Amino acid sequence: SSGINAEYGELKMKVALLIALVGLVAGSPCDVCMDAVESLKDVMETEIVPKAKSAAGKMCTIMFFMDDCEAKAMGVIDFIGQFVENMDARVLCGRLGNCEEVELAVRDVEEEKDTCAKCKEEFQDIVDTLNEYPSIKTFVKTIISTVVCYLPIENCDALIDGVVDQAFAELDQGAESLCAALNLC
Repeated sequence: SSGINAEYGELKMKVALLIALVGLVAGSPCDVCMDAVESLKDVMETEIVPKAKSAAGKMCTIMFFMDDCEAKAMGVIDFIGQFVENMDARVLCGRLGNCEEVELAVRDVEEEKDTCAKCKEEFQDIVDTLNEYPSIKTFVKTIISTVVCYLPIENCDALIDGVVDQAFAELDQGAESLCAALNLC
């Protein structure tokens, strides 16, 4: 328990410093959002995803309504992490209503066919999981929000809800659309 508290204390300090720096240089809601998303990207894979997976693993021991809960939750958490890391901050903030919407340029490179096919295959499994177990959205959003919003982030719940809801909205469009939105196809 003291190890977890120390890790959270260290993470709180990193994010508090990032937020302080963002507050000093940011002006418009678009700039603030983009800086927050970039800061979230910086800690998503190294800090947030591992802690969220650990929490999900513990919670899944009591989730009897979901077959193979831990594996499914881990897949969705990995997706959220990849979504945040791969999504352009300006595009994401535009979709959240904080910036003017920007369309991604369509990529048409022959060598990227394998990347596109892998993306579609990987995310189709997650789309199938969400269709089979719609309650996993709330389960994962609650875990991610708890892990991230332990930190002193202004309007943290609203930011995380917006980002996670946008990720799920992209998934609801299907794997092909999602991979295009992530600029992988």
